[in-house]
Amino acid sequence: MTGVKNTRVGPRSLGRGAPIALAIVCAVLVASALITGPSLDDFWTLYLSDSTRGWPALAGGRWVKDIHPPLFNGWATLLSMAGISSAPIARLLSNLPALLLLLYTAKLFRRRLPDEAPFYTIFLLLMLSAPATITAFGIYRGDFWQLAAFAIQMMLARHIIFVQQDYRSSRDGILLLITMLAVIVSITLDYGGALFGGIVAMATMLAAIARGLRRWARSLFIALAISVTAVVYVISWQAPAWNEMFDLYQNWIEMGDATAGGILFGLVFSTLFHNPIAVAGGYLGRQKWNKSDSAFAAMTGATLLAALVAISQIDAQRRLITDSNTADIAVMVTALMAAAGAKIANRRLWMNALAAMAVLSGVIALVVINLHGGWQTAGKKIARTIQDCPSTRVYAASGWRLDDGASSNAARREEPVFALGYRRVGSAHGFNPPMVSTEKPVRLIRNQCPVLLWIEQVPARKVVKPAMAVKAAGLQGLEAARWSVVRTETGLILRAAP
Repeated sequence: MTGVKNTRVGPRSLGRGAPIALAIVCAVLVASALITGPSLDDFWTLYLSDSTRGWPALAGGRWVKDIHPPLFNGWATLLSMAGISSAPIARLLSNLPALLLLLYTAKLFRRRLPDEAPFYTIFLLLMLSAPATITAFGIYRGDFWQLAAFAIQMMLARHIIFVQQDYRSSRDGILLLITMLAVIVSITLDYGGALFGGIVAMATMLAAIARGLRRWARSLFIALAISVTAVVYVISWQAPAWNEMFDLYQNWIEMGDATAGGILFGLVFSTLFHNPIAVAGGYLGRQKWNKSDSAFAAMTGATLLAALVAISQIDAQRRLITDSNTADIAVMVTALMAAAGAKIANRRLWMNALAAMAVLSGVIALVVINLHGGWQTAGKKIARTIQDCPSTRVYAASGWRLDDGASSNAARREEPVFALGYRRVGSAHGFNPPMVSTEKPVRLIRNQCPVLLWIEQVPARKVVKPAMAVKAAGLQGLEAARWSVVRTETGLILRAAP
């Protein structure tokens, strides 16, 4: 076994700034879970975890049609059975344990390799303050679980490159259990994440073999085998339902504004520039760079490049790339940034500046996310209109109604999720908008108050002609009315003047 012995940079060299900043960043994450506006992802999870239907009906009727493996749906169903019906509370109860496990695992790695303690602390600061992480913590899906599990994988990769001795049960037992669980979760939680998790796990296993760490290599092989077997089985279970339901090539992914290349480019560079001080550490501390650092950077860079090429090839066949299922890229980028930032860990001024930048980045990301408001924005606007004119009639329609695929099975699959979302947001603001469609048209007579048609999940680039939208939604009798369009971040409201 070979390895490079590093000059020790003790954990205390980080000073007080880093722990304080880490605590603040964690508080920002908690705030993201509690105050981020509701989204279609939240309502999908609530729909998939309706415990009143029972486990067999959920699995056979809903989970099988989901585009994710059922792991997180099972957890969400347990929360539903416990009486947790609030999306913000459910987000917090889901994501907080993953956050605590991530923090605890980093502590174990720091104890195991004290010389590398600065890397693990800086990695947590950068990864948890990244815009992609702040966003994921505010969604009631498995997004943050995926990022946390993948972050543990990256910390394990660092450990494999730097550790001088192979696994020992008396010393590494808990660490092995957590890291192998993280590998399995990272690969089996999300099909997009499975690509990144699988590539990094394979690269880490090969690094362990090259360094003579046979026990770690064997454990990684077993975790990979379990994960791949589970993914193949779940895909074979869900595939018949997918073939039936997804009869339309276009889906919500195609309706997004950004191109696949734009999403990948934006994710990489928004992560890089959210803390340029860490990046600068690679130059400022270049004299401390050693062969092990170069090996870790090379492995991480190579796996990042391989993952980008692989997911781009898949996306060329069928649109796959979104901000959420490629967020693992941000974790890999922050791992490279932490390797650079660790070289200035003993420079108190620079380290405090890095920590302050992490806090600032996290707070800015939280503010930007919550300026949008999600579906809540439209709900508030409608509530104000009803308050001004109590006889206002409000109807809702799926964004699919504005698209050629409105009659597809893919569109019908999401209709009940939209209905759930409109009902929940509407009831929170004192109204209950019925869903309308061309299959069940509604004929209206004008009165002294306006008629509102609420449509969510409408891309900003979508040009909407009110008369055509109203007809497509199934509202009749108001063909001669004067319609106006009010845009929100996620949708729109059509308003017929009285």
